[in-house]
Amino acid sequence: MQALPNPAAANNGGAYGATYGLVTPMGNPCAEPELAILTGAAMLAARATSPSPDSRTRLSDYIGAIGPALASFDQTPLAAAGFACTCYYLRGPEAEAADIAALEVRFGYPVITSTLAIRAMATAHGIRRLALIAPYPAWLFAEARRYYAAVGLDIVAQAGLPQDLADTRGIYRLTPADVARMAAGLDVRDAEAVLIGGTGMPSLSCIAGNSTALPMFSSNLALAAALLGSHLDAAGRQAISQGMLAKQARWRDRLALWGKAGP
Repeated sequence: MQALPNPAAANNGGAYGATYGLVTPMGNPCAEPELAILTGAAMLAARATSPSPDSRTRLSDYIGAIGPALASFDQTPLAAAGFACTCYYLRGPEAEAADIAALEVRFGYPVITSTLAIRAMATAHGIRRLALIAPYPAWLFAEARRYYAAVGLDIVAQAGLPQDLADTRGIYRLTPADVARMAAGLDVRDAEAVLIGGTGMPSLSCIAGNSTALPMFSSNLALAAALLGSHLDAAGRQAISQGMLAKQARWRDRLALWGKAGP
């Protein structure tokens, strides 16, 4: 396997190399550990919060919280920052592009959403038809389909939990075994790749054990690739995106060691 470019070499890294910011929804237990495993880089996190009990309102509030969360990093020399949430399904790609452009001007570094990263990963692999695994309620599946259709991606199959989740925070109770069961029930005959959506859903064990004939990636894997490639040229970003799905990807070794606490 050809050696991947070193993103830290292109960034003004701190004591531990390139440092990335991560904004996650307030209850999300998976984005930070998965991004740390996937990137192997210094990852500083801030929380997007909302007092609303309503899922749709809360997701919209998270978008409004991106700016204040990034501001909380103050003068930290970030190489780039990621927004680990797919809630731009609700506002669409045009509003997303405008919001992110304004944030990048304000903070002076790349800001990448999960949905932008998913689109970049699909482009890097020539993928247009996706089978989607996500524990979304029906209305959020519909918003996801609408968002992806607007950028030329077709959700040809979907698999979720048997019950309709009225509260999207139910995703945070899922286990890797739950995700594997959802994947097992997915019809992939018309798909070119499998996407595990929802940044709060544990995805890496399922990707590492992927038994389908298709590429499989998640919101978090796509975001990790986009962050690592944020200061590289097009060829470098392509190499990162493709390398993340390789059987020899270094994150697989980090995943095997994760959770084994102690010296």
